[in-house]
Amino acid sequence: MGCKKEEPISYETLTELDSQVFGFDIDNEIIIYNGESIAINNGELVIEDDIFNVETTDIELSIGKEYAVTFKGQVFRMFYTELPIVSITTNGAKIVDDPKVKGKIYLLVKGENTLSTFIGIELRGGFFQTCPKKSYSIELWKDENGNDKEKKSLLGMRDDDDWILDGLWNEPIRIRDFTSHALWLEIGRVQHQNEDMTIGINRKYCELFLNGKYQGVFYLGEKIDRKQLNLEKYNTQMEGELYKGYTWANGIVYSDVDDFDNNSLTWSGYEAKYPKDIGKVDWSNLHGLIDFIVNSTQPNFNNEISSKIDLDNVIDYYIFLNLIYATDNTGKNLYTGRYNSSSLYFFVPWDMDGSFGNDWKGERTNITNKLLSNGLYDKLLDFPDFRSGVKERWDELRNSKLNTGYLKKQFRDNYEYLDRNGIYNREALVPDITRNYSDTEIDFIESWIERRVIFLDTYFNSL
Repeated sequence: MGCKKEEPISYETLTELDSQVFGFDIDNEIIIYNGESIAINNGELVIEDDIFNVETTDIELSIGKEYAVTFKGQVFRMFYTELPIVSITTNGAKIVDDPKVKGKIYLLVKGENTLSTFIGIELRGGFFQTCPKKSYSIELWKDENGNDKEKKSLLGMRDDDDWILDGLWNEPIRIRDFTSHALWLEIGRVQHQNEDMTIGINRKYCELFLNGKYQGVFYLGEKIDRKQLNLEKYNTQMEGELYKGYTWANGIVYSDVDDFDNNSLTWSGYEAKYPKDIGKVDWSNLHGLIDFIVNSTQPNFNNEISSKIDLDNVIDYYIFLNLIYATDNTGKNLYTGRYNSSSLYFFVPWDMDGSFGNDWKGERTNITNKLLSNGLYDKLLDFPDFRSGVKERWDELRNSKLNTGYLKKQFRDNYEYLDRNGIYNREALVPDITRNYSDTEIDFIESWIERRVIFLDTYFNSL
């Protein structure tokens, strides 16, 4: 690739991405660069072996600014970004829900050598498969056909082979789910917390090119699994357990107790995650927990519930759920797990895009004066130790991570990071990937936080 040849540009004629520091979308005439700052001399920008003619009086590229450049006789809009660039190729193969399609991933990070490796990629999520901008699960492979997986640390996160690329399509300014995950990691507690355990996911913003087409901002994130939670492995019996609330049903909201079948990977709204992956499923422990919660008398419940669930964790989740007002997370989009056969059950939230004044479809739900609950929390609210624990924990957090100013700053910082890098303007160049952007959305979120916290102060202090 270079400016010496004047034949029309095609994706196939571009230099191998291993040596690049930018992403190309030829059809939409977009170039994104995330390498070192480079001077513009007499209208020319030289990046490695490539020369771009730039229409500007700037002496160097500015973050987030759009530049008109001519490259090989074609005019592009060039942007300089701080975000990592992820480029994925599948040789034109269509990406489906299952099985994984083979491809290759290139990760471009300022100041680092390009990481490239083979992958398998598939669509993820139910609702998101209907959206113009998809989300993906990727698996790192050592070889083209996926005969062996390969663990790598991406963007400073865990060393693993399984990763998520979340398209954030239903979020007008792409910050609700991202910020909610960060907040949970700051406040969530669990009994067996240790340096090898993360009770949530780390994620980093990036920009995605898929088969030469710009896809906008995503987050590259870890997965909730046995390794992330450091659950004890199955030996000769069930030890660590992990279940995902994947659909609305009696079990996940503790409203009734259904019969189970150990030949099925799903039961009463739950999907078995571990030890399913080694061919073992036994619903009896989780069934017993839900049976106790649903059918025990209140006195028996009060006497025994602390020996079954991690009360500190459940208190934290009740506060968190109601703070962010995530109506799709009262049972669904929630992991239930425990470290081993003698430990307590705990919760880990997931998919929190429907929060802070929007629902899971990205539509406005400007509600700040209602509470969220389920059968478990309804019963816990008649347990004095739970009520006093919630009140004390709320008071503690309000002086730190749930301080109104701190909460607003987390959102404002993420918004300004994306805005400074030109993400919102850039996504608007590709109509299929943009969604209801408004520069007043961040102001709405901050106002919503103020009103929500005032309501919760009154509620929690009354317990």
